[in-house]
Amino acid sequence: MGELGWTLERWKDATFTEYNYAVEGYWRNWERFAAVPMREVCYVSIAGNPNIKHSAKPGSVQDYLPLSIDKDIKKKIEKPTEEDIAKAKEFGKTLLNGKAKV
Repeated sequence: MGELGWTLERWKDATFTEYNYAVEGYWRNWERFAAVPMREVCYVSIAGNPNIKHSAKPGSVQDYLPLSIDKDIKKKIEKPTEEDIAKAKEFGKTLLNGKAKV
């Protein structure tokens, strides 16, 4: 049936839940293979256009056209602690001295 590629018999035998999962998967694939490249091209066209004011340009690709698959991309970035920074500095010093143990 249509875009899902189901036969009429498959559609008749499917439960409402199966059909909804199939439709949801179809739209996720459409977003991955059609909407994401289109969004990237449009965003770059807008971001690189000198005739558009900076305040009118979107801040990121997700701001330009939010998609349902974006929720998987967003991750909370944790700031390093003072202890982590001190360890990194010490490790950097040992690298410069040639005494690093990796």
